[in-house]
Amino acid sequence: MAILVAGGAGSLLVPASSQAGDRYPNGVRIGMVNSLFRDVPESTVNSMMAPFSAVMQAQTGVRGELIPGGDMNVLADQMSADKIQLGVFHGIEFGWARIKHPELRPLAIAVNQDRHVRALLIVRDDNPILEALQLHDQVLAMPQQSKLHCHLFADKCCYASHKPAAQFFSKVTTPPEPEDALEDVVDKEAAAAIVDAVAFEGFKRQKPGRASKLRVVLTSEVFPTAVIAYKPGCVDEATLAKFRDGLRGANQSIMGRKLLTLWRLTSFEAVPSDYESTLSEIIKSYPPPAFSK
Repeated sequence: MAILVAGGAGSLLVPASSQAGDRYPNGVRIGMVNSLFRDVPESTVNSMMAPFSAVMQAQTGVRGELIPGGDMNVLADQMSADKIQLGVFHGIEFGWARIKHPELRPLAIAVNQDRHVRALLIVRDDNPILEALQLHDQVLAMPQQSKLHCHLFADKCCYASHKPAAQFFSKVTTPPEPEDALEDVVDKEAAAAIVDAVAFEGFKRQKPGRASKLRVVLTSEVFPTAVIAYKPGCVDEATLAKFRDGLRGANQSIMGRKLLTLWRLTSFEAVPSDYESTLSEIIKSYPPPAFSK
């Protein structure tokens, strides 16, 4: 995938800080881990990435060069070598990456309504099952573009069977939206659905009657939300402060709100005091693939 730079945003851009401009004449390089784009066509990825670069420049006053970062290990290696200055990770992948690169630090988090991310296993209220293993050889609905924590939780629900979700269930369908997956369970087209907790709360508000026919069987552990990370010393403190403050103010501008909506976020926020402990706990429950055997 080619390097992507936002176009048509010249009127929004402000000059880069002198320190960042001297050290990075082409702009601070921002890498995005490829797992953020599960089930997303490349053309859509392009349209999602371009506004991010433009907003960063408009919000922070620092020129940014947005690039695909590869998988979490490639992105962390590139950051450690100062080839990429900022990295955007799923929270748990950031925790995994820091096993090899403990020098990486969180700069800000990306939030969709709740700082604490959870996945839910949901069935019809009249379904008597009490545990996930009772769903063997039945149909599971998982929305397209489900985040990593939902996929990890789906596989963990099946751990005792020694099979991943794709083999444990008779079929895993991929409805377009979380609402569609939940509707399929209500209509008995799927025995269960796994969705993000925020999506289920939205469904309950929008369709309380339909939601009353559903029941949560299992709730995942608390996952850390997505994070923008850096390596100390690769970007000067003044530039980091510009990024941190600019991100936190993104929801105050029209362009920033559009970006947040596109990415299904509500805000960028300061790193909460419990973020490190959440990272530590989640990688105990979900060790990185290389350490899972």
